[in-house]
Amino acid sequence: MALQPGNIGSMVQESVTVLTKPAVETFERYERNGGQREAFTYVGAAAAAAAVVAVVFGAIGALVMGSGVAGVAVSVISGVAVLVLSLLGFFVYGLLVYHVGKSQGGTGSQDEVFYTLALAAAPILAINGIVGNIPFLGCIAAPATFALSIYQMYLGYLAVRASMNLGQQPAIITVIVAIVAQLIVGAIVGAVVAVAATAVAAAFGGLSYSIGG
Repeated sequence: MALQPGNIGSMVQESVTVLTKPAVETFERYERNGGQREAFTYVGAAAAAAAVVAVVFGAIGALVMGSGVAGVAVSVISGVAVLVLSLLGFFVYGLLVYHVGKSQGGTGSQDEVFYTLALAAAPILAINGIVGNIPFLGCIAAPATFALSIYQMYLGYLAVRASMNLGQQPAIITVIVAIVAQLIVGAIVGAVVAVAATAVAAAFGGLSYSIGG
């Protein structure tokens, strides 16, 4: 039974195709099957899966190490951070791809940009996020997840060329600018999350000490 374009099931099938048959033409085949709503739903589902794994294994690790409630709270914050950073990073990247691509002579729409980028980003985000947050497995699989991240950049380049109808050089410039901006935003948000996690851990630690004392 054929799936309707734009739902997660059909997007998974489309992702398998673009990952196994990477080409500008492959992305162009799907670029009008959905828009920003479908893209954020797809990326959000992938990020949520990674966030759940981060919370579960983080909480287990905190309890095993004796960190107690403070450790569990920090793991929850870390999981939420995974979700927020993933969605925010995707939004910043897609928005810059569209606007920088326009300045480079691109003619695509925002819907086409976000949808094609999501086809490449969501599955790799889910795989790397889930595997990377599982103790020991994350270390063992680090070379593979790193390779997938590099491959995602290449797929992003193809998606940019397809969705914005750009040549090689303008697409490369667009991708580089978008990646740099995405990293800057991620670093800023990550620093804020780190401060919040430290404050929460200190607060729970102080509360536990008061109760115990």
